[in-house]
Amino acid sequence: MKQWISVCLLVCLLIGGADVATAAQGKRYDDRDIVYMTFDDGPRAETLLLLDVLKKHRVKATFFITGKYMKGNEETLRRIVAEGHTLGLHSMTHDKKLFYKSPQSAVNEMKRVQQLIFETTGVKTNIMRVPYGSVPHMTKAHRLAMEKAGFYMWDWNVDSLDWKRKNNQRLLQYETIQRVRMNRANNIASVVLMHDQSTTPASLNYILRHLKRERYTFRTTAGVTEPYNFYNKWKAGKSQ
Repeated sequence: MKQWISVCLLVCLLIGGADVATAAQGKRYDDRDIVYMTFDDGPRAETLLLLDVLKKHRVKATFFITGKYMKGNEETLRRIVAEGHTLGLHSMTHDKKLFYKSPQSAVNEMKRVQQLIFETTGVKTNIMRVPYGSVPHMTKAHRLAMEKAGFYMWDWNVDSLDWKRKNNQRLLQYETIQRVRMNRANNIASVVLMHDQSTTPASLNYILRHLKRERYTFRTTAGVTEPYNFYNKWKAGKSQ
């Protein structure tokens, strides 16, 4: 009997390949052991360093792209796609007054960066993160306009504060890891916010090394139809 089961499993693996392996993990999008690494404000020169660290650790991430930084960094965008990461939208201007001026101005910026990414990489993404997060600037009208346009809005539940703690990397690393552990204790996946900036790659390397030791699974936001955002937070204790 045991031999028969082993043969069946082997056949399934040979036929199903990666899909069977993924299913065997039994992890939902909001499983407590999942970490979504996300990066805002690229592409920049620093993005290449982040990609090097991610490649070293064999981790896939999501990059939320700001349109005004794309010119001259087209090859970086193509590398992001080639290495299996996910592209998201982060506005054209990252200007609070311009972006949130009206629901339509917000949608127009996302559509513009969406088109530029498609022209550069051939990828049409509808995953997005608004500048400074969806609270308090995204009104109900803004959110409805984004939904109507077919966009999936992501925020985060682990803020690394890497923009603020450039001179205190140890605190950044420690608190980021602790917040991920806290989410695991509360049976919820972690969405980590970091930025494409000079001090982030070193901290990213440290954080990934420790989280991998603790056997977290890393995923991108691609294909998640219930994105985490401040208006739709994943409930603690939901995962099994």
